[in-house]
Amino acid sequence: MLCAKGDRSAQKELYNRYAARLGALCSRYANGPEEGMDLMHDTMAKAFGKMGQYRYRGEGSLYSWLSRMAVNLCVDRLRKEGRLGVQVPEDGIPDIPDPPAEEVRAVPLQDLQAMIASLPDSKRVVFNMFCVDGFSHREIAEKLGITEKSSSSTLARAKKMLSRMIQEYKKNEDGRLD
Repeated sequence: MLCAKGDRSAQKELYNRYAARLGALCSRYANGPEEGMDLMHDTMAKAFGKMGQYRYRGEGSLYSWLSRMAVNLCVDRLRKEGRLGVQVPEDGIPDIPDPPAEEVRAVPLQDLQAMIASLPDSKRVVFNMFCVDGFSHREIAEKLGITEKSSSSTLARAKKMLSRMIQEYKKNEDGRLD
């Protein structure tokens, strides 16, 4: 691959092809779009340096490789900054049902994304890793250095917070978040 050899035009093409998707992914984990873009740039820089390690495994494998690298960088940054205070409550994992699908669908995507972005760091990361990016609780636990029980508990609390936000959203006549 030309990127692995440092070919600037190949690196530019790779950047142009994946920057927007990786930027959106990183922004889900970051505190705002600026931090998300910083993380995306860090991901691309790291990818250029490690491109020789990439192995093609079928269609979509390059994005999968890049997205795993991006999630790892995001999680590492949050961990280094002490922003992943994941703990299991003493009373165990609460049984919290997901909000009804029709309620979730009634919220415009942009507003739902804003709700997710407003979650505390640890809840937002676990929610995104599990619900959006498809990690298992075992994978989340390994990446975050926590137990599977902590991952599950944090996800339950994130869903509870989102459920409350969706209920509040529905109560507001004009549909704006408070």
